[in-house]
Amino acid sequence: MSGPNLHNALLRPPIIQILRAAGFHATRPTVLDTMADLTARYMMILASSATTHAANAHPNNPIPTLEDIYQALQDAGALRPQLREWEEDWQGEEDIRGLEGFLSWFTGPANREIRRIAGFLPTEGDVVDTDFLEKEDYLTVLKKKHSKTGEESRYAGTVLGKNAEEHPVVIEGGAPSIQEWGSQMRSRAPYLAESDSSGVSSAPSNLSDGEGMDV
Repeated sequence: MSGPNLHNALLRPPIIQILRAAGFHATRPTVLDTMADLTARYMMILASSATTHAANAHPNNPIPTLEDIYQALQDAGALRPQLREWEEDWQGEEDIRGLEGFLSWFTGPANREIRRIAGFLPTEGDVVDTDFLEKEDYLTVLKKKHSKTGEESRYAGTVLGKNAEEHPVVIEGGAPSIQEWGSQMRSRAPYLAESDSSGVSSAPSNLSDGEGMDV
C-alpha cells in the first residue's frame, strides 16, 4: 500500500467517528473519501503553515511551538471571530474570542461525544475498570491484533511505529558510506573527463596496420 493510500485509510475511521458523533449513521463511500481528502488537505495546510512560522521565528531550532501552531490556526481561519492586528492595537487589547471558542469546543459536549464514540470515554451504563479508565484507540487495538508478540519493534521505522535507528549503508566495492563513495567519484571525475577527451580507442598502433591480428 502506497503512502497516500495508507494515510487515507488511517484517516477514514476518525472521520466516521466524528460523523457518528454528529448524528450521521450512514454515508456513501465517495462522500467519505471526499471528506477524508478535504481533511488531509486541511491538516497539510496547518502543518505547512506551522512549519513556516517556526522557520521564520526561530530558524536555529525550527521545531513548531505552541505559538507557531496558534498562528497556523489563525492563518487557516480556525479561530473566529478574530479582530485584525490594527484593530486590536486601536482598541488596546488582544481579541481572544476565537481562541476561547476553540477551547470551549475542545472541552465541550461536542468533543466529548466524539471521544465517547472513539472509545476514549465510557458510555453510560458501562462497567469500567478503575485501573483502565481510558479505552485504547482503534489503531492501537489493530496493531496489537496483528502483532502476536505485542511488541512495537515490528512497526519500528514505519508510519505506525517509532523511528528506527539509522544504520550506515555499505557500498559494494569497499566504500564505507555513500558520502565516501561520492568523494571517490568526484576525485575520479577529472581523470574520467581526460580519458573521454583523448579518445575511446586504446588499442596498440600496430593493430591499425593489420599486424598481430588473428583472422
